[in-house]
Amino acid sequence: MKFKDHVSRLFERPAKSGTPLTTLLPNELISAEERNAIVRSFDIYRDRAPWLTPQNKGLSLAADIAAEMARLTLNEFSMELGHSPMATVLRRALQGFLTRLPIAVEYACAVGGIMFKPCYDGHTLSVETVLPFDFLPLSLDAAGNIRDCAFLSRKKQNGKLYLKIEEHRLTETGCQITNRAFVTDSTVTEARPCALGSVASWATLAPQTEIRGLTRPLFSYFGIPLGNAAFPASPLGVPVFHRAEELIRQADLQFGRLLWEFEGGELAVDASEDAFRLDREGKPRLPLGKERLYRTNVLDACSSSHELMKTFAPTLRDKSIINGLNRMVMFIEDACGIARGTFSDPSEIARTATEVRAMRQRTFATVSAIQVSLKRALENLIQSLSELAALYRLANGNISLSIRFGDSVLNDSISEREAERTEVSLGILSVEEFRRRWYPDRKEVVS
Repeated sequence: MKFKDHVSRLFERPAKSGTPLTTLLPNELISAEERNAIVRSFDIYRDRAPWLTPQNKGLSLAADIAAEMARLTLNEFSMELGHSPMATVLRRALQGFLTRLPIAVEYACAVGGIMFKPCYDGHTLSVETVLPFDFLPLSLDAAGNIRDCAFLSRKKQNGKLYLKIEEHRLTETGCQITNRAFVTDSTVTEARPCALGSVASWATLAPQTEIRGLTRPLFSYFGIPLGNAAFPASPLGVPVFHRAEELIRQADLQFGRLLWEFEGGELAVDASEDAFRLDREGKPRLPLGKERLYRTNVLDACSSSHELMKTFAPTLRDKSIINGLNRMVMFIEDACGIARGTFSDPSEIARTATEVRAMRQRTFATVSAIQVSLKRALENLIQSLSELAALYRLANGNISLSIRFGDSVLNDSISEREAERTEVSLGILSVEEFRRRWYPDRKEVVS
């Protein structure tokens, strides 16, 4: 199912008159199979994997992995813009975006990537985050980056559904932006063109605008830098758990076996109906609050041993099931480039100092690659914001952009500081150098 069909499924009944929605959307680069893979990954992330049922719940491993990788990526994140008038404007524009950045990075880890899109409504400069379901790559540059793109927006108003298609295409002189709006009377497969002013938030948009002087697109794509074996030529990234999807399925099934083992081995008392009083309908009256414990038997199964009741308490096989589940989680950690013991039981892993650092090295390599991709996306976003602010004369001047990520994944700052404290006591490291490294904001007192 191509993305056009995916968008069309937002509509159900045919309209009185209009154009089929599939013909309104521009031709995108992403294939139907890849779109289906993105939807599948998102379903796995939100615990709606195809192998799960209301009775068979999963471990939510995909969501945990995405959240953990996002946390590690931004653990010691900082960004400085300087003190120029342009930096002040950009800092204000990025305030809300940076607050939501951890969530955006988690979504990117879950679906493979996310789009950062600068916006100016005539009063305020801001940044939107757009999931892959709401943008269509149209063309690529020589480096394989998205050059032209279409963005979809939907609004419900007065019982009608409005759709806006916003196309961004780079030209030799700048960027050409085209806005088209469509309306349906209900959720339908066909739509009619309408004025942009039909939706209040779109009223200030021009049907076609050419912003001269722009040298880059007014959007920046942040993708997870992992190989895509299924679609090697795709410009989009893949989820952090992409290589572990089958293992996650097996772990969820194993978790279901564990729950069934506990449920099937639950303590019970098999009892003859003759052991209980009967109610007015002739049914056994079980002790109040103990209905779960007793299992009545119409045929006296205990007659052979001359017992009215017999306890059912089988030996559980939970240990072997848990060991198998823990081993599967370790395989998932390996496939996702995460150190063993992050989600699996760390007590089963050797924990010498050398082994701990070796395991951290795997996570550090994965997180570092994501940080490099995020830094590049943020740099492109800041440059697009700067050009947009300059073109609309919101501010002028240069900025001194500095984006930093910590290495706490690999290095334990507490242990490292204690080691350097020992070096100070031995005279290997000077007190001034130790203070400069660990207490940079503390001023020395001159007597």
